[in-house]
Amino acid sequence: MVSIKSIEKNLHNLLQKKFAHLLLPLCSGLLLIFAFPRFEQGYIAWLALIPLLWVLLQVSPGQAFWSGFVFGLPLNIYVNMYLAIVLYPYLGNLLATAAMVALFIYISLFYAVFALGANLAARLKRPFFTALAIPSLWLMVEYVRSLGLLGYNVGYIGYTQWGYPYLLNIVSVYGYWGLSFLILFFQTLLVLYLSGKLRNRNLYFATAIFAGLFTAGLILPVFQPVEKMEQPIITGLIQGNTHPEEIVDYSKAEVLERYLSLTEEAIEKETSLDLVAWPETVVHLDFRDEKQHPPEMKALAEKHELKIIYGARVKTGEHLYNSITLLGESGEDFPLYNKHRLVPFVEYFPAEELLNRILQLDLLLGSYTPGEEIKVFDINGIPVAGVVCFESYFGDHMRLFADKGARHQFIVTNDAWFGESIGLEQHAQAAAIRAAESGTGVTQVANSGITISFDYQGRELFRSGKNEQAIFTVPLDMATRNTVYSRYGDFFPVIWAAFLVIACPALYVKTRQENFSRSPRESRHRPNR
Repeated sequence: MVSIKSIEKNLHNLLQKKFAHLLLPLCSGLLLIFAFPRFEQGYIAWLALIPLLWVLLQVSPGQAFWSGFVFGLPLNIYVNMYLAIVLYPYLGNLLATAAMVALFIYISLFYAVFALGANLAARLKRPFFTALAIPSLWLMVEYVRSLGLLGYNVGYIGYTQWGYPYLLNIVSVYGYWGLSFLILFFQTLLVLYLSGKLRNRNLYFATAIFAGLFTAGLILPVFQPVEKMEQPIITGLIQGNTHPEEIVDYSKAEVLERYLSLTEEAIEKETSLDLVAWPETVVHLDFRDEKQHPPEMKALAEKHELKIIYGARVKTGEHLYNSITLLGESGEDFPLYNKHRLVPFVEYFPAEELLNRILQLDLLLGSYTPGEEIKVFDINGIPVAGVVCFESYFGDHMRLFADKGARHQFIVTNDAWFGESIGLEQHAQAAAIRAAESGTGVTQVANSGITISFDYQGRELFRSGKNEQAIFTVPLDMATRNTVYSRYGDFFPVIWAAFLVIACPALYVKTRQENFSRSPRESRHRPNR
């Protein structure tokens, strides 16, 4: 039987060879791919990083940096390659290739920074601290990557767990961040134990912290109050499968006519509809002349005493917004939510006017203005909310609607740009996490798929196929859970950031002092040459 020591010895000998320190991290990156769509083997995320972490405990800081970069590169290429479907037709081969390479390098550098930090933490030779520092550093790197107008959360390790609703209880307490932290914490404990660096009291304490956080994440939601409603909202979800070129050409009336026709079909299918939901930017509204819904939509809503929540491209004055609005039965009210989190380098771009003049693109880049107000819509006395497309990747944003009283949240999106790629599944993953975090049902309404719905625990209720027309008429349950995360937001990364800020300098100073006090004694016993 092969012993752990013999395996460790062989691995150590392997690292002595040139570039060998890159091989195991590369294996980790390739293995982690299988946790993401289309493979969907989420359990692999709990084991895939073990080779990378083992290398980070053995090599120099410079080698650790490149180990992290090599780990991240194949993973980032895989989970983001679907963007090429949009970039190449609109930017051309040269510019699109440059943009894709820049994205792959940019995101992979975050993993390189994590690897460098993990290596430096291990060099303090405090195994208990290392066990906590490595998952904390991973958490900080993901958190920082999500911040600001350049925030980009696609391909996060915690999203791979969307198929395990019981584990999603964890995010109702700690937010998404608790899930990624625990995935890294588990593997760090294994590596430190198997390498012989974490033993006795340190092992017991570190394991107890992991077990405490993990157990609390699973059990505390049982005590979070659930508020149910006897009366659901009977909703029609319309997936029109409109080609992106038609969406961009706002002079065409075919898109609106198609969605009106499909809505009529939904009404025939279910005569007691309370609400109909359309996806992102299927309507163009120009408020420079008059603020009103399209007359055809108003006539439909009045005829059937129906409310329609829909995505619209809104032009008002000098500003352009990507918005959601609600058309009531009377057609008079005009509540409007303008998208806050814009897609970097597509909806938001510095010096966009200069860029578009240089590139002479048919599709203008960076022309949207971010919104500021959190809006909740009223559906027969029941508050609901909606966000637009990319915003569903940000739990700190969607929780604000739940905190304001929304009992259900819609994600209106147009993922037709991405064909049948894994980008559609990745977007759907985020909706499951957001539902569990906020404690509200979340329904994504997509132009071409995936239209999908989750209850307040993140359990999938139904989904559509890709690139097809679909009509769902469903009673959307308004049950909600008052989660810790919806009340307190991103407290979890703040706690571990504080831990790193306090512990790292203190341990560095202490280690320096110990080395200094030890050196005179060592010099006295050093033999003369």
